[in-house]
Amino acid sequence: MMKKSMGILLTWLLLFSCLFGVTAQASSLEEIQKQQEETQNAINDANKKKQEAEEEASAIEEEKNAIQSDYNSAYSQLSVVSEKIAAANDSIASTQSEIDALEKELEEAKASEEEQYEAMKKRMVYFYENNSHMNLLVSFLSSGSLSEFINRASMISEIMTYDRQLLESYQELQTVIASKSKELEEKAEELSGYQASLQESQEEMDGLVSELSGNLATKSDELSQAESEVAQYEATIATLQEKMIGLQSQAAQAQADAAKAIADQLIQEQASGTIEDTSGSVSASDSDLMMLAATIQAEADNQSYEGKLAVGSVIMNRVKSSKFPNSISGVITQNKQFASYSSGMVTAIMAKGPNETCLSVASEVIAGKRNGNWLFFMTKPYADKFGITGYTQIGDHVFFLIWGANDTSANQTTQETQSEESASGDSSENTGVVGAETEVDNSSSE
Repeated sequence: MMKKSMGILLTWLLLFSCLFGVTAQASSLEEIQKQQEETQNAINDANKKKQEAEEEASAIEEEKNAIQSDYNSAYSQLSVVSEKIAAANDSIASTQSEIDALEKELEEAKASEEEQYEAMKKRMVYFYENNSHMNLLVSFLSSGSLSEFINRASMISEIMTYDRQLLESYQELQTVIASKSKELEEKAEELSGYQASLQESQEEMDGLVSELSGNLATKSDELSQAESEVAQYEATIATLQEKMIGLQSQAAQAQADAAKAIADQLIQEQASGTIEDTSGSVSASDSDLMMLAATIQAEADNQSYEGKLAVGSVIMNRVKSSKFPNSISGVITQNKQFASYSSGMVTAIMAKGPNETCLSVASEVIAGKRNGNWLFFMTKPYADKFGITGYTQIGDHVFFLIWGANDTSANQTTQETQSEESASGDSSENTGVVGAETEVDNSSSE
């Protein structure tokens, strides 16, 4: 966690260092571009760290989910053990109740046995005392008949037999009760052992649940911290991107100032009646063709054929103009002009290879095809911002020759130049004017 915290601190320090110069406008495009590069590097670094933080958060969340699953399983097992302990307690209580009932029944049987034994002894004494030889004789003589005497003797025998059987039944009952009591005591002992085992399992499960609960709380804290780091990186990126937007605006203004300086010279020349002819073909190498096609793709890949041709026309008109470098590479790499080149986009497209459409348009403008004599283009929002009027809008871009409020003569000159190019076969396309209300996202200005 210490390493992560240091990473966040370094990111914020980098952010503050990038924002340090925002309070004042950069003095040059080179300085702006340097700040853009530093800011973009900071954005890339923050994005990388954000991705690492997201991956870390995802890994922690997986660990947390695994612990949560283990916790749920352990808690479920603990509930089952608790239910078993409760059932065992009920069984023990029921068994003990049965044992108590049998002990009471045994006591009652013993008491009945003693009572029966005492009663039997008394009857035996009575019969003994009253059944001597003399008494038997008296009983025989007093009997009305031999049958009556035999009946009396039989009754005495039956009573004695009944007493003995009853005594034996009480003794047997005691034996049965004792056997049942022993079985129940063994069952109670077995249940007690089972209960002790369950309680031991319960203690183990309690410990496991407690440990998992602590681990779960720890992972929740780690996940919260990881998610907080992701949020901090997102905030850092948002701040850096906001700064980048400001730098892009400054770069556009710097590029516009440089272009306006050239345009001011053109206005003076136009006022004196001097108008350069920027039509015609130029000699170009394969590398020039690739760079031109890559620039057209970077600036107008999402535009129509006319839009791509217009961008190519601006570049070739500059090559032919004395106000700009006299080579394709010189025009494209000129300081404070093409943001697509200074940002590295053109180089990236060249590395992959421009698409066929842009290569075809590049070949055509090199061969002399134009759809206007413009020397400048930008998106409509920037044209409105800089107060440019009288432009020709094609798609998302506006194209113009003179910076500022173009007068009728300038527009007429543009139209005459295009007509001459069409008549001479140098251009087969006419200028297309699109509605000026079109909104665009592209912030480049050339």
